[in-house]
Amino acid sequence: MENPWAGITLVLAIFSALLLGLRAYQRARSPDPEWLRKLLHLAMGIVAIACPWLFASIWPVILLVIGLASFLTALKFSDFLKRFFGGVIDAVERESLGEIYFPISVGLLFLLSEGDPILFCIPVLILTLADTAAALVGRRYGRLRYQGFRGAKSVEGSLAFLGVAFPSTYIPLLLFADAGRSETLLIGLTLSLLLTLVEAISVRGLDNLFLPLGAFFLLQAYLQLEVNQLAAHLGVAFFLFILFGFFCLRCSRQPQGGLV
Repeated sequence: MENPWAGITLVLAIFSALLLGLRAYQRARSPDPEWLRKLLHLAMGIVAIACPWLFASIWPVILLVIGLASFLTALKFSDFLKRFFGGVIDAVERESLGEIYFPISVGLLFLLSEGDPILFCIPVLILTLADTAAALVGRRYGRLRYQGFRGAKSVEGSLAFLGVAFPSTYIPLLLFADAGRSETLLIGLTLSLLLTLVEAISVRGLDNLFLPLGAFFLLQAYLQLEVNQLAAHLGVAFFLFILFGFFCLRCSRQPQGGLV
């Protein structure tokens, strides 16, 4: 977009409409607070994917990041703002700053990717789709859980993350990157396995930082490797994932309530 102020206005208008719409939905239907947060998470991610086409320079993105992060921080503490938007991000029982980390991670990705849509969009897709799938599947269908550093995670949620992270990486690489088919497959498998482990150990919303940044640095490195090197990395990732699976089996137990 030639006019960066038009892009900033568009993003802010969409974000405001999302918050107001979700607040109205919350008042009318009283949905699960986690479902409400993930709807916002999903919508913010879809908007963020458009950044490389909306903005040609970094300063509008930095301005948006500062504004949105400040607003979301104030929303957690301001009674005035809670009267209008309360319940959208602050109704869950667990302590999390994930909604604040989200715009920060998008800004860092935009800066690091230097306008490369592949390096920007794949990490955002993983953050948006795979992380949402893990939370919703884990909360709705999670039966086997394992203890993370500071809270329980579900095996079902982790498998959902893996199942969505792979096509979120593989399909964009296959359609838009210069990598060969073998390289694309190996990168997709390795990245999704490693990021599943990252998601499993992240707490307090830090996955909204660790996942996209981890995806960026891994993707940037893997796109420079040959097939045999990528195969070796996949072997290591698979070994770590198997160890993680044994840990889950040893620590799993029936949940006492909802989990993510």
